[in-house]
Amino acid sequence: MPNLKDVIITAIKNNALDYKNPPIKNLGYKGIKKTIVEIKKWFERSENIEDDLVLAATLMERGGTGESLFRNMYRDFLKECLSIVDYTPLQNGYILFTKIAPMWEEVSKLINKAGETHELLFLNQASDILLELSNKEYEAMNQLSRIC
Repeated sequence: MPNLKDVIITAIKNNALDYKNPPIKNLGYKGIKKTIVEIKKWFERSENIEDDLVLAATLMERGGTGESLFRNMYRDFLKECLSIVDYTPLQNGYILFTKIAPMWEEVSKLINKAGETHELLFLNQASDILLELSNKEYEAMNQLSRIC
């Protein structure tokens, strides 16, 4: 059997490095930065703002597209790993993910609200949070890539 501590370290480090170096601009922090720009165009592109944005918010929160659902699971995974691997970079990454996950929930709520009210203001607010999320996620993955 492989050493569980070594497996955890390798998995977390490789995931963090992949996140920081995505093969395309739609993934990781680069994908978030792209969304910051694209989200403001959603009103122009949609034929049914309410249905489209409410669906997008639901998928972000509960549908497995990543965002809040993934961040909550990853936060919980990191917490479990801390019981086996107690390294400062892992602790730092976990702490950042405890802040990141609720921010994604706020983004999905704002997108939902934009759909319900047809107000661009809420997409602009979501875009502002996405910028902060991009930076926080990059820092979290930077910490996790230092695990050894």
